[in-house]
Amino acid sequence: MESRVAKKEWIVTAPSFYKNILLLSVPMILQQLLRVSVDTLDSIMLGRIDQLQMSAVSQAQQIFFIFYTISCGFASGGCVLISQYWGKRDKESIKTLIATSVRIIAALGIVFSAIVMIFPEQILSIYSSDPELIRLGASYLRVAAIMYPICAVSAMLFACCRGFEEMRVSFTTNAISYPLNVFLDYCLIFGNFGFPKLGIQGAAWGAVIARVVELLILGRFVFRKEKNIGMRFKDMTRRDPKLRKDFICVGVPILLHELIWSTGTTAGSSITGRMGTTIVAGYNIANTYYQLMACFMNSILNACSVVIGMTIGSGADKKRIQKEAYSMIVIGLVGGSALGILTLLFGRPFVNLYVLTPDCAAYAKNFMLIFAAIWPFSGMEMTGMIAVLRAGGDGKMGFICDIFSMWLITIPLAALCGFTLGLSPYLVVSIIKVNIAIEAIVGIWRIHTEKWMRNLTI
Repeated sequence: MESRVAKKEWIVTAPSFYKNILLLSVPMILQQLLRVSVDTLDSIMLGRIDQLQMSAVSQAQQIFFIFYTISCGFASGGCVLISQYWGKRDKESIKTLIATSVRIIAALGIVFSAIVMIFPEQILSIYSSDPELIRLGASYLRVAAIMYPICAVSAMLFACCRGFEEMRVSFTTNAISYPLNVFLDYCLIFGNFGFPKLGIQGAAWGAVIARVVELLILGRFVFRKEKNIGMRFKDMTRRDPKLRKDFICVGVPILLHELIWSTGTTAGSSITGRMGTTIVAGYNIANTYYQLMACFMNSILNACSVVIGMTIGSGADKKRIQKEAYSMIVIGLVGGSALGILTLLFGRPFVNLYVLTPDCAAYAKNFMLIFAAIWPFSGMEMTGMIAVLRAGGDGKMGFICDIFSMWLITIPLAALCGFTLGLSPYLVVSIIKVNIAIEAIVGIWRIHTEKWMRNLTI
């Protein structure tokens, strides 16, 4: 009997807590599935032209992956602050935070876009040594870079809406933009319905047009239709030195964490990319499936972050906050384990959707096994290190952890095994993914210390 009471003391048992997280997650899961489905369909369509074009887009999208991850990291900082202010229902501060965060991220997007447009070949040479792959990828990047500032602003507005529990707009907006993206890609890649046949550039133009439509729909909602906050376009001139400082103090560590993590992740792709075109194609297909599964946990972590951010902002006691944090780690473990099982069950049939050489298909299917094994740790890392610690204002821990675990341990060790020792690509990818397990363990330890809780609205 005593053990049952003790168990109830360290996790939340009220069904309403888990129901709230689920309800917040569902629209984001649908949004994430739509987004990743477009990338998957692009990959399949280009793969039916030839394997090289598919690999070129996959490598070129590593650049967008870094940028979008950084943007979403910065946007998470805005979401953390807004969720805490929403916990105390301070709408005026939320309006100022939206204006401040959008201005900053738009400037970041313009700078990044200019760099990619000017130096696409030099950037792609980091990820591949194949001249033809670099040439094709550069032609894609010169067009795709147009959408970077647009995507940055959209990511921030979506995050701000999450902060005050407005989740529906994410799904409804993307329910229009992503099917449009797929339709345009189908038309522009193959030249269907009277459109020009642009191949790899068609995929880029389809994405750019769809992202413009997405921002127009989202902007109309935020500045004209949304009623809880009542944001209007004239509010974009709002300024508050304290809130700007808070946003930068919260957002920059998260941005740096995402920068270190995303560049480390693409460094892993760079290592596999230099082990051969067949290996990189197999790895990218397995990673596409991993990202498809990640739609579920990414949405759950965002919901967890909002829930615990509101709890902190409302002035709840430490005991309640800590119970919610432990409960979210359990959610991550259960969710990650389920996704690992789904990877084992459906990973191989997914590979069969592609037209591949036998060697490439074998690499993709075997990489799936590695990803399946790491999913339980990935789930706990997402809900612990990312959702809980960031919501509590402790974005620095992930940044510090990635510097040591990723850049000083797993990436150098993987490069040594892949380039110097010439060991199996399966061992190299396994070493790269060990970083996720390290982050999960460090995140759980940090949560246990209770030193991560900060009410940012005081």
